[in-house]
Amino acid sequence: MKALGWLVGALALAACQRPADVAPSPRSPASLSVASEALAAYPGLARVTAEAQKAGASTPVLVSVGAGAAGDRVAGTVTAPDTECVLVVARAAASVDDIDLFVYGDDGAVLGSDEGPDKTPALVVCPPHPGRLYLMARIAAGQGIVSVSAQQVEPSAAKRVANRVKAYNSEARERQRLEAWPGLEERLAAHRHLIGASWQDVRRVALPLDARVPTHVTASVDQDRCLDALVFPSDEVSHLELLAMDTDGRIVARASASGRERFLVVCSPHPGNLTFEVRPHAGRGLAVLLLSRTVPGSEADLDPDAPRAELMPLGDLAHARRALADSLEHAGYDRGRLLFTGAAPVGAKTSVPLSLGAGCSRLDVVSGTPLRGISAWLWNEQGALIGHAKSGGKGVLFACGKGERARLDLEALTRAGPVAVELRKEDATPELLRRYPLAAGRLLARMVAYGVIKTASQVGAPRAIQLEPSRLESIDVLVPVGRCVDVTLALGPDASGAEVRLVTTDPKGSEAGEIAELALSRGTYATSARACALGRGTIHARAELRAATGNTIGLVATRMLAPRK
Repeated sequence: MKALGWLVGALALAACQRPADVAPSPRSPASLSVASEALAAYPGLARVTAEAQKAGASTPVLVSVGAGAAGDRVAGTVTAPDTECVLVVARAAASVDDIDLFVYGDDGAVLGSDEGPDKTPALVVCPPHPGRLYLMARIAAGQGIVSVSAQQVEPSAAKRVANRVKAYNSEARERQRLEAWPGLEERLAAHRHLIGASWQDVRRVALPLDARVPTHVTASVDQDRCLDALVFPSDEVSHLELLAMDTDGRIVARASASGRERFLVVCSPHPGNLTFEVRPHAGRGLAVLLLSRTVPGSEADLDPDAPRAELMPLGDLAHARRALADSLEHAGYDRGRLLFTGAAPVGAKTSVPLSLGAGCSRLDVVSGTPLRGISAWLWNEQGALIGHAKSGGKGVLFACGKGERARLDLEALTRAGPVAVELRKEDATPELLRRYPLAAGRLLARMVAYGVIKTASQVGAPRAIQLEPSRLESIDVLVPVGRCVDVTLALGPDASGAEVRLVTTDPKGSEAGEIAELALSRGTYATSARACALGRGTIHARAELRAATGNTIGLVATRMLAPRK
């Protein structure tokens, strides 16, 4: 672990002082040995910090000590590396009956709070967080001396430390609070089914809400992924407001009103930080905030009608083009041919005529700041759609056919800005892709986005299958031991709701006629499911394929992969 090197500022409050009349006083950088000796004067604090050290926390630092009555506060500041977690603990004399503990960022965002009816609050705050943290312990009942400490914790040890000291965001206490929302898992599953894509849990936290002051929670968005913030309020609050703000304080998105719940989906072409602001218009109570991020590559499965906000790309257009060229060069592409460079307006389309050769080509739509959100449609000479992409700052389309003229329409979604279109010819691709250009473009885009293939020439031997809502089509899939098989389905025109379900056809260990599901995946126009044979013999599986609406010819491709570490 890195040397702690924290700067500590302390504030001690006399019992007769009011919170509004005091201000923090600076203190020189604390010596760890001195801090340890100072903690010995407060046995309750010394015991819990010692337990934290056994679980992996650093030497504790005494941040602040003060005396007060109900309503008074003891506060201080610490600075810590923004890559490390921080354990904050408050303890009090026997005459204090209840303490509340808060951690704030530079922008006033609540990074953590413990307002339980007890006098043993503790919090673990992990990245993303600013370098300087404001710590405050508030006496809720009783009077006496309160002390606050802080310890640095490596992220890998954060869960262990939180559980050891029974921090507010430890697994046990978090699970206890979330049980106050019966049916939470079912409601979350219904929400994810509504907006599409595949999701991973990031964080679940119970938030105190008050109509007089907003509650802030910070979160990060990974590059080329989306973050979903879903809020379920308790019955004591109503008319909830949910905002997402960027690091400059600009409002990126505002949740639309729909029942009592609120949600926002924010996607980004680059790593970024967000602050979610939650505030009821009436009442005081609690809400549960569930943060989820997309499984890499499933962003294309988001329902087109689901509310979605985009963060702006970073850097100018030239920088974005260089970064794209460098990444594609590693995949085996050439530098590409520039077809268009100009401005993409909001509320109007820019058309780019182009000529496509026989086979498949890759079209990259690249944008620079201040553009926010881009949508692109590719049409053939007959006016049929052969490709579509929608993203925050860059998009990729695969155009397959026998060689013809086409047109690419571009539109900025939220904010206008510069955009460029580059064309790269793909090497030898299957003849089947030319006969079904829309399904082929969706199939290749899905497999590339999901990391199954790097170029179109690696697609293998796709199959064309007639799909309709009232019929299940299936193909046999063999998964060798120690390997994985990915099955990708893409729909042609006039259909939506792609579904792939992998089931085992091996009767061993199951009753006659019983079907064991291995994976299930759904997407608007394309989706993929994966099965792995790890630690057991070869799996004899079947992929069941379906379109939820419409009749169309779909393309399905299988690809054998090594298990992900």
